[in-house]
Amino acid sequence: MSDIKTLEAHGVYGYAAITGITWQNERLVRRVEWMAVKDVFEQIDVCFESAVFSWVKIGVTESIALAAAIIDHIREHNPQARIVLDPVIKASSGADFWVGLAGTGRGEAERPGGRTTAEWEAERPGGRTTAEWEALAARCYLVTPNLEEIGWLYPGGDVGARCAALTKDRGVNIFLKGGHNQANPGQDQLWMEGEVEVMEAVDGVFWPKHGSGCVLSSALTANLALGYPLPVAAERAKRYIERFLGSNKTLLGWH
Repeated sequence: MSDIKTLEAHGVYGYAAITGITWQNERLVRRVEWMAVKDVFEQIDVCFESAVFSWVKIGVTESIALAAAIIDHIREHNPQARIVLDPVIKASSGADFWVGLAGTGRGEAERPGGRTTAEWEAERPGGRTTAEWEALAARCYLVTPNLEEIGWLYPGGDVGARCAALTKDRGVNIFLKGGHNQANPGQDQLWMEGEVEVMEAVDGVFWPKHGSGCVLSSALTANLALGYPLPVAAERAKRYIERFLGSNKTLLGWH
């Protein structure tokens, strides 16, 4: 819902395909029931029956593999579609989405497919998962992780070096969201072709908001769809999210 509200506030039409049904409020996500892949694809098909989409934002998915499959399906309809991927690994309210990446402990019974500890660890960052993430990112125009998420994807590594390499070698752009930046609150980084532009927050009073990362990624997508070059779209999206965060003291902001 926050994605659609954000797109509408920017004067662009947003169509949605639901990947999962959540039981949630602004403070918590109690449960997620994931849609069958065929049902996600059918929703995408129906949207493309109405319009051709040049820009598509992908948010919450159950896994890296599903995000990749969604990109495949979108490009069956429009091979030139440009993807903005927001890798939502863990909700701000605490729910895990890309299970196992956010450092949460899980027992053997909770590991999908009954995999052993060794098999599970092999898929954690630094192993197969990092390679899968980079292959997924390379298929996108822009990815928008926050500092926590990039840390889960590259644990113990030099985040700046990995962002530089990913943007230079794989052709993707990165908007590194700084909402979790304790040293420099609100400081974002825009990475393009191995170079970084640091984006500072304006002075003001801001309060945490449920889904603020989704709002920022949707604002970026909307501005790109409106034809703004990426640096300008990033600046406009950053100022939009600041107005959203400053709109009131509750966890639900005004668009």
